Formats: sequence, C-alpha cells, structure tokens
Amino acid sequence: MAPGSPLRLDHVPVAVGDLAALAQRLTDEFGFRVRSPARDEDGLETAAIPFADGTRLELRTAETALGADAPGASELGRYRDLIADGGGGAYLALAAPDLAEVLAVAGEIEPELAAASSGTGSRAGFPRGHPLSALLIVSPEGEGAERSGAEAHPNGAEGLQAVWVMVEDPDRLTRLLLAFGARDCGASRHPEHLYGRALGIRGGTVYIVDARLWMADPESAPVVSLTVRGGSESVSDSIVLGNAGGLWIELRPAAPRENG
Repeated sequence: MAPGSPLRLDHVPVAVGDLAALAQRLTDEFGFRVRSPARDEDGLETAAIPFADGTRLELRTAETALGADAPGASELGRYRDLIADGGGGAYLALAAPDLAEVLAVAGEIEPELAAASSGTGSRAGFPRGHPLSALLIVSPEGEGAERSGAEAHPNGAEGLQAVWVMVEDPDRLTRLLLAFGARDCGASRHPEHLYGRALGIRGGTVYIVDARLWMADPESAPVVSLTVRGGSESVSDSIVLGNAGGLWIELRPAAPRENG
C-alpha cells in the first residue's frame, strides 16, 4: 500500500443485554444522544451514537431468532455469546479508503482476512476463533456510510479518539496495522492498570493489549476501553458500563486553542 493511505478509526459495536437501559444511562449520566434502535440484516437491534467526525459507537443486542443456515446467523450467535458472558466491545472497526486495495495487501500478510471477507463488499473480518477476530475493516461507502447528520451531543463529544483492544497475538495485529501506515508510539499505560502498545492511525490511537497476560477468555469481548474526544467546553468524565462487560468509556476534552 502506498504511503499516506493509513486506516482510520470508524466504529465500535458494543454487545448489550438491555439496550434500552444502557441507552438511557448513556443519555442521562453521560450526555450522549443515542438514536432509536433499528434491526439490521443480521437480526441485531442496533442503536447508533454517531459523532460529527464520522466515527460512532453502536449499542447492539440479539433478540431475534434465526435458523442456523440463515444469513447473519453466525454474527447473531457471536453477539448472543458475548451478551451471555456479560457483553462489551465486540470489535474494533477501522475504515479503509480502498477496501479492495487493503484486501490485496492483507492477502499477502494475513490470507484469512481476504478469505473471510470474500464477497462481503463492505467489510472484511477474520473467522471466529482467529487470533485477530476482534478486527473489522470496513468501507466508508458501506458500514461507515452514516457520516452526516450527527446531532451535537450535550457532553460535547466529537468522535472516537482511542480504543484499547485485547488480542491473543498482539505482535501479529501490530504487524498488520504497521503494514497499512500505522505509527508505532511505543508502550502505554491505561488508568485502569492495563498496559498496551500504542499505534497511531488516522483519527486516533489503537492500544493493543496482550490478552494472555491478563488471562482473558478468548471468547470474551475484546474492546475493553474507549476514549471519546470532546470539545474544549467538555468536562472530563469516565463511566464503567457494568452491563456491557465492564467497558470503560472516557470523555476527554479537547485542548483549548491558543489565539494568535
């Protein structure tokens, strides 16, 4: 891939058992605007929290019954398993300016990404059980199309800034992201005593945590923390979602602009 065409943060879907209750909490306690839920092609009820920069959070719950061979049954089953385990951040979704080019490059580095995404058109992912199954790569014209019309949030939130993700093979994910122009920013520490490797990509930072060091269940929710960028008037805050796998969300105000 040519220099200057890195991946960027797109969205994080969050598996939740009680979507209405969590949406209300994020509205009342944290000042987000949460859209009304809608059912997608996988049978998941999804309530989006879109931001002005095109990134978003998605609250997703699995209430529909699908046959084992029905389209979307595998994804629905994954969310049901995550919810049964307490819920949490299901994927780290990054957007690519040219998904076909990404798949061509990834085919040389991680062939299972290309194979798993054959024919999907708008997204690429690894098979369930793969060490990098926490990663999705989406097309801005597909899954990342909801980029306009985001209402201002009372808390001043403007977009995703950082995502902490646990994987079974952190070096492998690091190599993949570096191949797409990520910047290695070295080791970093989370306020909740997590340690990870920081990789700068377009729009923010991905922190990669070794799940093996934390004895994390490979089938548990991989995204454990999010930082949301606020405006200069936002108030620093954080919330731990016990009904979403203990997902930590931090709102971080933007640095005031200097006049000059």
